[in-house]
Amino acid sequence: MHGRQGGEDMHGDASRPLARSLSRARIGSGLYAQVVETLGQEIVDGTIATGSILGSDEVCARFGVSRSVVREAVRTLGSMGLVAPRPQVGTRVQPPTEWDLLNPHIVRWRSAGVGGVEQLRELLELRLGLEPVAARLAATRMPPAEADRLVACVAGMESALAAGDAPRYFAFDVEFHALLLDGSGNGVMARLAEAVGITIAARSRDPRPGMDGIRPSSVVDHRALAEAIAAGDADAAEASARVVVRDTLAEIDDIAGASDSAA
Repeated sequence: MHGRQGGEDMHGDASRPLARSLSRARIGSGLYAQVVETLGQEIVDGTIATGSILGSDEVCARFGVSRSVVREAVRTLGSMGLVAPRPQVGTRVQPPTEWDLLNPHIVRWRSAGVGGVEQLRELLELRLGLEPVAARLAATRMPPAEADRLVACVAGMESALAAGDAPRYFAFDVEFHALLLDGSGNGVMARLAEAVGITIAARSRDPRPGMDGIRPSSVVDHRALAEAIAAGDADAAEASARVVVRDTLAEIDDIAGASDSAA
């Protein structure tokens, strides 16, 4: 095993990776941010329908802002694929097929909105193909100190589970998967960590029944993955990562099915 195993104190505050991800996913403050945040959430939720035209005068009047603020906000939304200018027509709201679905702002808006469960499932399906490979790579590439932190995250998850502290549990879960993806040594894989972190954290705030629930088996699965990586066992790491993601995907499908039945 790489180095020693540690407890929660080894890696400090588990909320820091989550805080960094969420801070990068925030537009900022002020009138410009208010316009972007409100319109972005409404477009993602479908409150502003695909194909709608965003008129500058209407947006100015609604938010009490200048045309320059609206132009900058529309430019930002356009960079995410949410809107596009149409000559002699105006700014048209784009369909989801045009959105940058891994943009942290869109990930956060979808997580907070009606498409949260769908997005979580989509990312889990992506992770099912990606994280086992990342785990195999991490077993041979992750530095010992980072492997120790990975094991320590599991101790933190276990402690949070015992205390019934879902937000803290998911904060450790965010750090765990950020470490895993970064530990692959593959920069493209590491870029997914922010989107994954936002969706994991959203579960602790989701009002749908079961979304903030924690299965004890999840801690066992994460421990097996962390220990395989720390031991440098690439085959076991790959297999364990597949179990972690498959079990989470099954859990989300169960929650979504129960929610649909209740409706």
